Amino acid sequence: MTEKEKSSLDCPPNLRLKTDDETTPDYLNYIFDTVDKFHATLLMDQSPFYKIATIFDTKKPLGLDDIQNIINEVKNLDSR
Repeated sequence: MTEKEKSSLDCPPNLRLKTDDETTPDYLNYIFDTVDKFHATLLMDQSPFYKIATIFDTKKPLGLDDIQNIINEVKNLDSR
């Protein structure tokens, strides 16, 4: 396991308990948001394809800068 993998996996978020004045839907939204952010962080840290996938998922249509960023990421992967 690499140092990056250790740091991400060894630091999971601390999920708090539901407070008395918090609704169940609000609490579940809090859990979902926290887990979703942590999952994205794990993907960012461990997947060399995360940046490329993010560009494709969030940019429609792709701009010239987006295309250049994708090409740069592929070059970085190729140099590993």
